[in-house]
Amino acid sequence: MTGDQVVTLLIGLFGGAIVSLITAFANRKKTDAEAKKTAIEAEANAEKLRAEAKKVASEAAMNMVQSYEARIDKLMDHITTQDARIEELESQVRNLRSMLCDRESQVTALQTENDDLKLQVEKLIAAVKSRDKRIRDLEKQVIELTARLDAMNGCDNDVNS
Repeated sequence: MTGDQVVTLLIGLFGGAIVSLITAFANRKKTDAEAKKTAIEAEANAEKLRAEAKKVASEAAMNMVQSYEARIDKLMDHITTQDARIEELESQVRNLRSMLCDRESQVTALQTENDDLKLQVEKLIAAVKSRDKRIRDLEKQVIELTARLDAMNGCDNDVNS
């Protein structure tokens, strides 16, 4: 390689490097400005995305609130209905307990009356047995007296004949 070629090569290398340095130095402000512009645009886009995210989150929260409010309203209606049903059933229980007390009193009274009637029946059965015995005794007496009378009449008939 000759000296001219080396010089040409060096000039080409250094010239390209110098041009690149000068271009880089000249474009540095432009590149910084573009970088700042890109950063500002990115920040603006990020702000828009944050605002959109807040809006979506707010809408979702509102939808959830409305959904929960509707559900709470339904549950409150259900509770009111159940409370009314409970009150109705408690009233029925009170009425049934009152009726049960009345029926228990009635059962007690009927049992007492039944016991009294059993005693009366036993007394009447004893009286009937006593009368039956008296009737049998009287029937025996009638038979005896009839026989005696027949015997007396037979004797009188024998005497009269």
